[in-house]
Amino acid sequence: MELFNQIQGWHWFVLAVVLIVLELTTTTGFLLGIAFAALALSGILWVVPELSWDWQFLSFGVLSVVLTLCYRMYFRPDNDASDNPLLNDRAAQMLGKSFVLGAELDRSGADMIGDTRWALRSAGKIERGARVRVVAVEGMVLSVEEE
Repeated sequence: MELFNQIQGWHWFVLAVVLIVLELTTTTGFLLGIAFAALALSGILWVVPELSWDWQFLSFGVLSVVLTLCYRMYFRPDNDASDNPLLNDRAAQMLGKSFVLGAELDRSGADMIGDTRWALRSAGKIERGARVRVVAVEGMVLSVEEE
């Protein structure tokens, strides 16, 4: 308990600096809210130096949650937005594409499209050499119909 009674503003400032340095190495954004909470608590203790240790920890916890949520709400959506949302979804990229069927398809089967072998599904039998279009995607199975 004696150790907790000696917590001062510069302790929180050092914690804030350490957390910011850790954030610079991880670049996740998660430690920023916690670091700014420690920095804010350092400023609060400069104004109110007699704040007890239990109120310091309570304030630090509340500020950490609030500032982390604020960071997430205001800055993270810019990072999560993508100018090409289908970049890593090859099956979704195939939607609407047409190609010549290289093998006969009787409701299900597989064929090479480009450099990839795809599982195909159709409503009925489609002959080899027919031109088909991808109309739906379920997982990695392409649903095709004749054009």
